[in-house]
Amino acid sequence: MSLAFEYLEQVNCTLSAVSRESESIEKAAGKIADAYIAGNTIYVFGCTHSAILAEDVFYRAGAPAFWRPLWGPGMSIATTPGFLTSAVEHNEDIGKAVIGCSQLKKGDVIVVISTSGKNAAPVAVASEAQKRGAELIIITSSNYRSQKGNHSSIANLWHFEESAVIIDNHVPCGDASVSVAGNIPMGPVSTIIGSYIMHSISALAVEKIVAAGLTAPVFLSSNAPGGAEHNEKLLSEQKMRDAFLLP
Repeated sequence: MSLAFEYLEQVNCTLSAVSRESESIEKAAGKIADAYIAGNTIYVFGCTHSAILAEDVFYRAGAPAFWRPLWGPGMSIATTPGFLTSAVEHNEDIGKAVIGCSQLKKGDVIVVISTSGKNAAPVAVASEAQKRGAELIIITSSNYRSQKGNHSSIANLWHFEESAVIIDNHVPCGDASVSVAGNIPMGPVSTIIGSYIMHSISALAVEKIVAAGLTAPVFLSSNAPGGAEHNEKLLSEQKMRDAFLLP
């Protein structure tokens, strides 16, 4: 079996495990749809490579226009030296500040993404968001459930199991699915699986929004016929212009 095919099999195996999370995914979509219909805001937060998943649904063709990423300073691998992002995601105070400097309020929804669930910043974001009365959705892996991270008082994101919707991404500990040359772990799956979960939540939420009689708030590709005109109309709404910092 080729390594590429083995990797593909491991991705499919993890996706198959995630299929067992359908109830949690449906529940998360319902909370998002309800919040949108009520006029509340939908946020998403992740550090380092989990930040990619916040970017993946933001201002994207085929994705809802309601996603509002909370960008933490030094938490994007695209704009920060790699080792510094690791230091920042361990910083509890920065996690608190991400919420403290946001407009997140009671009735809003926030999706917090962290495969390990151990780092202090995302744990602090989750904790502070709940203190504000926001609905909390968490994407993390049960393979880290018994491990303690570096937050001062909360072991990991499974602490919120009774008060939040948790979607288990079933990513293996170490985020490696294949072994190269017999002993080199490679083949991360967290981004692939996380993207599937985020876009599944998005599609289900939009389905519920449309069922409630509202227009689907979805961006189309500006490179497809009619896409640019559709997006321009969507962005003509004042709430949308404010969200995207348009004049």
